[in-house]
Amino acid sequence: MAKKELVKSEIEKYAKFNIIRYAQVWEDADILIEALDIKEQDNILSIASAGENAISMLIKNPKRVYAIDLNDNQIMCTQFKITCYKYLDYKECMQILGIFECKDRIELYKKIEQYLPDNVKKYFNNNIEYIKKGIINVGKFEHYFNIFGKKVLPLVHSKKTRRELLVKKTKEERIEFYNKKWNNLRWQAVFRIFFSKTVMGKIGRDKAFFRYVNVNVAEHILERTKYAITQLDTSQNSYLHYIINGKYENVLPVAYRKENFQTIKNNIDRIEVLEETIETFIEREDIGNISKYNLSDIFEYMSEEQMCKIVRKILTKSEKGAKIAYWNMLSDKRASKYIKELSYKEKKSEELLKKDKAFFYSKFILEEVR
Repeated sequence: MAKKELVKSEIEKYAKFNIIRYAQVWEDADILIEALDIKEQDNILSIASAGENAISMLIKNPKRVYAIDLNDNQIMCTQFKITCYKYLDYKECMQILGIFECKDRIELYKKIEQYLPDNVKKYFNNNIEYIKKGIINVGKFEHYFNIFGKKVLPLVHSKKTRRELLVKKTKEERIEFYNKKWNNLRWQAVFRIFFSKTVMGKIGRDKAFFRYVNVNVAEHILERTKYAITQLDTSQNSYLHYIINGKYENVLPVAYRKENFQTIKNNIDRIEVLEETIETFIEREDIGNISKYNLSDIFEYMSEEQMCKIVRKILTKSEKGAKIAYWNMLSDKRASKYIKELSYKEKKSEELLKKDKAFFYSKFILEEVR
C-alpha cells in the first residue's frame, strides 16, 4: 500500500475525514459492472470508500484495479477486507466482516493478523471493537441506518409490516402494499424529520456534503424510497434488507455472494490500495492509461469548476472508449455538459438508474471518452 504527500481535494476544506464514514459501499455494484463493461485488459481506477465495489469488479478479471481514497480510515477498511478475502474461506470471510453471525470474530482475526500491513494491524488492534462488531457495521452511515431501522421505524410500523415489505410481490401488489399499509401519515412525518438535511448532516453524512445541494433532501429521498418499494423487487434488494433488519440475511451485494467469492479470491492481488486523491493519482508517472473509472459520488461534494478540472486531468490518462461512471445523490453534476471530449450515454444511464437497488441516488451517469 503506497502513501505519499497529498494534494488536498476541495471537500477536505469543509468535511472531517478522521472516522470510518462508510463501513460498506452504498452503491449498487451490479449496475456499475454493467455500465463499465469490464474486460480482462482493463486498468480500473475506483474510489475505494469501504472497498466492496473495487473488490466486486474483480469478478470480471480486469488487469488491475487501483482503489484510492483520501480518508485513511476508509483505506484501513478496504485493506482489511482484501486481506480477509485472501486468507480466509468464504464462511470465515463473511463471518469476520459481519455478513454472517459469528460467536468469536477475534479468533478469526488472529488467523489474518500476521498478514495485515503493519499500519492496518496497528489500526485494528487499537480499534478491536470494530472486529467484534463486524467491520461492515461500524461506520457513521451504518450507525445512522441502524438508528432508523431499530429505533425509528418501529415507531411507524409493526414488525409484521416491516417483514412484509421484504416479501416477494408483483409490481401491482407492491404498489397496493405501499399505498394501503406503508405510506401512512406517521411514515411521512417521521421520514421527513429523520432524512432532513439537518438530521442527516448531524448523524449520517457530514453537513459539508450538502454544500452544493439546493433541493429538499427529505422529499427527494422519500420519493426515491417510494420508487424502490413499488417499482423494484424488495425481496432482492440487499440495501433495504440491511436498513430494515440491520443485516443482509440471504440477500447479498455482489462482493458477498458465494458464487463470486472464488473468482474474487483468485484475483485479489490485482487490487492496489492507495491513500491518494484523484488529482495526485492522475499525475503519477508510474501509472499508465486507465480504461474504466468508478468515481462513486465524488462530484456531489465539489463545484462544477473543480469537477471539470479533475475530469480534464483524467482525460490525460484515457484513450478513446474509456468509460467513466458516477452517481449523484442530490446534486445535478455531469462533466459532459462542459467537456466536449466526453459523450454522455444518456439512455444507458437512465436504464441503469431504474435498476439501482441503492435507491437514494437521483442520477447515475455513464460517460465515454470520444
